[in-house]
Amino acid sequence: MVVRTYGVSDSFCEWDYILDVFNHLQLDDSYFIHLVCTSQEDDHTDKVKLSPAHENIIICLADEWAVGDIPRSWRDNATTFYTYLRPEHECDRVHSLPLGYNKKHKQLPYKPIMSRPIDVFYSGHCHSVNRAMYIDSIIRFFKAMPVESRPKNLEINITKGFNTGLDSDEYSQKLHDSKIVICPAGNVNAETFRHYEAMRSGAIVISPKLVESKVWKNAAVCQIDSWHNNVGPAVMDLLSDIDMLQLVQERQQQTYNNRFTAKSVAKYINELLPITK
Repeated sequence: MVVRTYGVSDSFCEWDYILDVFNHLQLDDSYFIHLVCTSQEDDHTDKVKLSPAHENIIICLADEWAVGDIPRSWRDNATTFYTYLRPEHECDRVHSLPLGYNKKHKQLPYKPIMSRPIDVFYSGHCHSVNRAMYIDSIIRFFKAMPVESRPKNLEINITKGFNTGLDSDEYSQKLHDSKIVICPAGNVNAETFRHYEAMRSGAIVISPKLVESKVWKNAAVCQIDSWHNNVGPAVMDLLSDIDMLQLVQERQQQTYNNRFTAKSVAKYINELLPITK
C-alpha cells in the first residue's frame, strides 16, 4: 500500500497508534491511503489528490467537530474513515474510526482489578468550559462526602493543560494501577484519548454517554446518562461490589480486544473496503 500524509506528522498524539494500525492492514499496492488532518484550525481537505490508479482510503484525524461534510469526489471514489464521526454521518463509504491512544501512553503488564491500589483516578486539564463542568461534578460529589466514606485511594490531579501533567511513565503506571478511571468529555466531543488509554490499561472507564456510531454502539463501557447527577453514585456503587468490578473489567476488556486494538481496527477497516480486482 502507498501512504501519503497531509498535515499529519509524528508530532500527532495518535501517530504511534495509526502506524500500528497500518502495520496490521497488510494491504497490497493496489491501495492508496491518504492520512489527513481535518481539524477546524488546520484543515488539509483541499490538498488531497485521489489516485485514479488505486483504491483510495482516506483517514481523517483531529476534527472533534467531524460532521461528515466531505467532498463529493471522496464519497464517489474513496472509502473514508473519520475519528469523532457522529452516527448520522456514517453512510455509504463514510465510516467512523476509533480515536486510539496518545503516544505518551505505554502498555504495561495487565493487573487484575483487586491488585490495583488506586480506587479512582483522573489526571488532566480543566481549561475548556465543557471539561470543567464534568470534573466539577466529581469534585463536588466527593467533597460533600465524609472523609471516612470516600474511596480509600482517590487521585484527582488537575493539570495546567493538555499533555502537561504526569510524565509518560508515571501516567501509564497510574492507569495500570487504577480500578476506575474517570473519562469526562473533551473540549467538544465526549470521546477522548483517555477512554482508549484507560481500556488499554485494563482500568474501568466511567464516561458520559457516547455516540452510537459503529465505534461505540453496544460497547461494554460504563456510560452515565445524567453525568452531573449520577456519576458519583455510579463510582461508589461499583467500588462497593467487588464481583461487579471484576465482571465489568472482563467485559470491557473483551470490547477493547475486539474493537480497539490496532489489530482489531485494521480488521475493521479491511472489512469495509471494496475488494479490488
